[in-house]
Amino acid sequence: MIERGRISNIQAAMLAITSLTIIGHLVILTVIFSQSRQDGWIAAIVGTFLGLIGILALVKLSQTFPGLTLIEILFQHFSWLGKLIGILYLLYFYIMVILGTRLFAEAYKRIMPETPTWAFVAVILLLTAFIVYLGLETLGRLNQIMLPVLVIFAIAVVLLTMGQNKDYSNLLPILGNGLRPVAIGSLTVMAWFGEFVILGMILPYVERPKKLVKTGIWTAMITLLFLLGPITGPIALFGPVEAAKMAFPTFSEVRYIAAGEVINRFDTIAILFWTVGSMIRISLFFYGLSLGIGQVLKLSSYQPLVIPLSWLIGVGALLFANNYAEFNEFLFQSYVPLNLLMGAFIPLVFMLLVMIFLRDKKVNTTKSTD
Repeated sequence: MIERGRISNIQAAMLAITSLTIIGHLVILTVIFSQSRQDGWIAAIVGTFLGLIGILALVKLSQTFPGLTLIEILFQHFSWLGKLIGILYLLYFYIMVILGTRLFAEAYKRIMPETPTWAFVAVILLLTAFIVYLGLETLGRLNQIMLPVLVIFAIAVVLLTMGQNKDYSNLLPILGNGLRPVAIGSLTVMAWFGEFVILGMILPYVERPKKLVKTGIWTAMITLLFLLGPITGPIALFGPVEAAKMAFPTFSEVRYIAAGEVINRFDTIAILFWTVGSMIRISLFFYGLSLGIGQVLKLSSYQPLVIPLSWLIGVGALLFANNYAEFNEFLFQSYVPLNLLMGAFIPLVFMLLVMIFLRDKKVNTTKSTD
């Protein structure tokens, strides 16, 4: 076994929450606003329950083959089809990690526009490569320390923005544009939860695998709570039309916060949130990519892959798009169908294949283990 570390169920849930929340704030908000307008909060709720399909399918698949990562399951138990899908997942992990890296750079370009993109890419990759090299336990413990701090700051932001000229009548009329915008937005949120599939690379190292179903459900519910505020806040403050035009609505909202006449630069809170959240998300997908390739190549350790992959990720992030307009085009046209396929449809199909064709194999494995 390449990875010998262990993390708790709480640490696994916290990794998922941090990773999903940061991509939700930086990507999903804009997409939801453009699709569902003032009904974005309804789309978030419906999409969360739809997202449980992929989450529970992945968890059940992991419980059926205990001790194996998603890549190991596909390569060892599903013949040539599994190997092909496994390679696609490695490619998907690579796309997600370069997406996160470029997104980090684009977010910081809004603050320091004169700094070249490659500088931000280099900084975040140096940091995340070091975290990935140290292993899963380091990543889990680091996030366990940082997430509560982020939650405290997030609560502070919610409290401070409650009186910032918000008009919650902007959330009306409910279903004013019909069901279709809500349905489209729900699929976007479902695709967002599809990123949970990266946990297929760490679920074998969770201490209590029998409680993973419960952990997955609670993770989805808590993540939904962290999304509702950022959805309703910018709409109440700017209106649904203006909020949909913003690249980073949460950042624009936080810049309006002022506590008295002295403290009025709370945008640093958003910067802190972006930095820590992006670091954890990139590290998580970076780790999954490194571990998966190491398992496919049957290496004794994935660590020798970290530096070469850092170069490939850096080059990929820089070549991913020429500008933010091209980057945004990918988010609106490709992100949702890609995540629906990799995070929901494929795990569900393989879970059904297990239930139909590999039930006897599961029983035999359980008996031999006992």
